[in-house]
Amino acid sequence: MSYERRVILRHSLASVVALGLTGLGRFLYSAMVARRFGLEELGTANSLLSKAFFIAIPLSFFAVALGKYTSEFLGTRGQDSIRSMTLPSFLLPLTGLFLLPVNAYLGIIAALRGVQLTLRSFLYGMHRGEHYAYIITLSFAGFLVGFLFQNVFAPYLLFFGLIALFAAGYLVKFNLIGMPRGEEMRLLVSYSSFAFLGTLSGVFLVQGPYFMGEYLAGPEVAGNVSAILSTAFLLTYLPQVLQSAMMPLFSYEYGRNEKNYVKLMAEETTSLLILIIAVVVFPLMFPGREILSATFGFDVGPAFYLGLMAVEVYIAYNPSIVALNATAYVRRGTLVALLGASTALASWFYLIPAFGAMGVMMGLMFGYGVILVGVAHYARILLGVSPRPYVSLAVALFLQSLAFLSRYAPLVGLPLFLLYNRREVREGISLLRSFRGRGP
Repeated sequence: MSYERRVILRHSLASVVALGLTGLGRFLYSAMVARRFGLEELGTANSLLSKAFFIAIPLSFFAVALGKYTSEFLGTRGQDSIRSMTLPSFLLPLTGLFLLPVNAYLGIIAALRGVQLTLRSFLYGMHRGEHYAYIITLSFAGFLVGFLFQNVFAPYLLFFGLIALFAAGYLVKFNLIGMPRGEEMRLLVSYSSFAFLGTLSGVFLVQGPYFMGEYLAGPEVAGNVSAILSTAFLLTYLPQVLQSAMMPLFSYEYGRNEKNYVKLMAEETTSLLILIIAVVVFPLMFPGREILSATFGFDVGPAFYLGLMAVEVYIAYNPSIVALNATAYVRRGTLVALLGASTALASWFYLIPAFGAMGVMMGLMFGYGVILVGVAHYARILLGVSPRPYVSLAVALFLQSLAFLSRYAPLVGLPLFLLYNRREVREGISLLRSFRGRGP
């Protein structure tokens, strides 16, 4: 098996574990808090968590650049250059503790989350994604123990606290801490200045619905949004699995001047993701809505359909924006991410007061739609990535939108979608089988 396939397979398996537990944690947390403390407390708690996760992005300012250059330097400069970047990257998140006088939970969770994001990017850049999976698995035990306490934030305090302890021990054990050097610091700052804005925009579209819903419509709407998106965002862990494997490889191959590799992988993964996610979304609409309502103890409403469709759009453009950010075009990726986040934010000021949870999902769809158009344009112009797979996305969204007319429409929509995409189904099966083959 070729080196690239081994890395993709190893990182993907590790990410299935790590991201799966992380996604399960948010869903489990929402369900437990809703039943134990009530809908309003769920909305308030998730609003603070979302603010902390959002603040963690500037605290992990160097994380994306650390992962990119760690992967690049593995094939060029070596360990000394990597060590020189770790200390400032891991110390920066601790500045979040200055928020303790404002809100103790906000400051602690934001700082620890920043360490976790930095560790994730670093270990995948080192091509050691399986080590990150081990750390997440061990720390998840602390998350579960947290439910034994009456403190609503205890699960996340224990989860992120254990990750931070493991991160410190890991860096010391493997001698990965060195003195910062001017050249590497310039690279970190230069790349991070643009990557940070793009990451911040992306995270705003994930975390913003929670606290914007509470701010503009109250904790009950925020609780409804929490139930919908904690489920819908579970779908994003598949592209994050692939992203964790692809981004260091994109940077690695780009450093070796293998630019066509980026184009081919972006096209293939986009087609495969659109197919897989659409097949999952149809049954989630029916009977998924009924199951989710029973789980949380209230009807999530038709906003659940639109939430699923919005997340589907996000997943579709993910491979291409990763390709832009991992190569020489991070500014273009940042530009479209900022435009999408701004569109969603502006629309929410009207849509949320007027339509509640449905307005949150409408704004999310507008934001992701703008990013999709921008990413498709720049990926085609700069990397030669074909926009053809997005036709399948349009077909899926049309068929899924019929659920607003009849709850049973997804039962008919799924076979029609598979019939339309019969060639992609065959290609997807062939692509999955290729990972079992042997490289040159």
